[in-house]
Amino acid sequence: MTIRLIIAAFLALLFVGQAATASGVGSAFGCLTTAQALGQGRGNFGGGVGIADATSVFGTFTYGLSKYTDGRIRLGFRDDVDAELTFGADFKWQFWNIGEGRREPLDMALGGFFEYVDVGNFSVFQFGGQLFASYPFRLNRGGTLSPYGRFNTRMESYSGGGASDTELEFGLNAGVAWQATPAVAFYSEFQLDGNDGLFVGIDFNIM
Repeated sequence: MTIRLIIAAFLALLFVGQAATASGVGSAFGCLTTAQALGQGRGNFGGGVGIADATSVFGTFTYGLSKYTDGRIRLGFRDDVDAELTFGADFKWQFWNIGEGRREPLDMALGGFFEYVDVGNFSVFQFGGQLFASYPFRLNRGGTLSPYGRFNTRMESYSGGGASDTELEFGLNAGVAWQATPAVAFYSEFQLDGNDGLFVGIDFNIM
């Protein structure tokens, strides 16, 4: 019960703090990951859809760089007015881990990311840092259900039409991951960052 209250308070505070300030172009990819690292040498292929202010569809590849660090590349299409190619990459380092006899209350991770897209007659490059939190609940029939959240702060750099500008923006993602089998996980989340909406995805372990 204590863990549930911690998670609820964490997500509620993020929603309250960000609901009135989320702006900018926002991510075409969402978060679609928990704070838990993939594991050294492991690899996942994934895919997702964003039903948001800008509709998007994309694929991902995640690779475990070390026991507590993984990196991910993402490529897809974002449809504001016309469908435009977008790509990005991110990484995370898990510094809290509830497993292995440790006493941390949550899985938590820090990381960074970048993303690039052409939007109409101008392009946007964004980069920044991100903080993840999640907690896995074991299911009676096997697998886990993990509520998770991500907060990010980023610089969005706009260029086009003979002008350019850079702005500081913030974003929030909150959702649930279902690890259905050791090789397959499903994700569903809400995003508030200027591209507000629902994101769903799936990951397949291949390595």
